[in-house]
Amino acid sequence: MNVKVHYRITQDRAGLPQDFSGARRFATSEGQAIEDLARKQLAADWQIPASAVEICRVEH
Repeated sequence: MNVKVHYRITQDRAGLPQDFSGARRFATSEGQAIEDLARKQLAADWQIPASAVEICRVEH
């Protein structure tokens, strides 16, 4: 199943405040916590701490 996750980035790699919003599609299987998966994957892609990623909305 594909879901669309709307997110917000609150800091950059250097720890400086940032305000960036975006949306991205993720493939997920049944019973998987999409918020945690999306937060970890976005943090790895942006090379920022997972605490800097806020999940705003999930569309199924």
